[in-house]
Amino acid sequence: MIDAPDSDARDAITRAAVRQFARKGVETTMRDIVEEAGISLGAINYHFGSKLGLAYEVYEDVAWRACEQRRMAYESLEAEANGGPVPADKIFRALIKPYLEGDEDRRKLLIYILQQQRLAKLKLARELGIKHFDQIARKTIAMLRRSYPHLTARDVAWRYNLALAAVVWVVSDCGLDNRLKIISDGEADAADRDQLMKYTIDFIVGAFDRGSAP
Repeated sequence: MIDAPDSDARDAITRAAVRQFARKGVETTMRDIVEEAGISLGAINYHFGSKLGLAYEVYEDVAWRACEQRRMAYESLEAEANGGPVPADKIFRALIKPYLEGDEDRRKLLIYILQQQRLAKLKLARELGIKHFDQIARKTIAMLRRSYPHLTARDVAWRYNLALAAVVWVVSDCGLDNRLKIISDGEADAADRDQLMKYTIDFIVGAFDRGSAP
């Protein structure tokens, strides 16, 4: 085990925790993190109090960064629109980007958190949903309502929710051996980020462009 300054030890623990939680989720053990970080168990307890304390800090940081990235992108899009509606393809491009870019372990952990939130299996994920994801979801819906004034509030809410389900599904399996590539005999490949973004956004925008439900 390494004997590092507090800041270095904390950073090492956090990096290890991100990797382990991204790979194993809540099944991650303190031993997994200790071995990954090369830090003593006492160091984890000193800095975070417990595995739950460490998980909360790591999960919240990942969730906050993704939502902050979206918030800043939305502000930029609204400024560009100069008071007008923002096109749906640009809204969803900003929404999807955190699921596809950046550090791979953080990307996977973000998807895991959202999956757990939607499945309502992990209390921590539900808490982060209320604190971070719900706020950005309301902002997204508000922007979409301005983009589609002919749709009812119910239509927009439903289509947003179904669109997000499609996004989570496709970004959850976009590695080199993704199932889409297998079942399409290589004609479609979710590992191709440009392809994934194009077809996902085309699908979502097509749903929003339909008329209001009867």
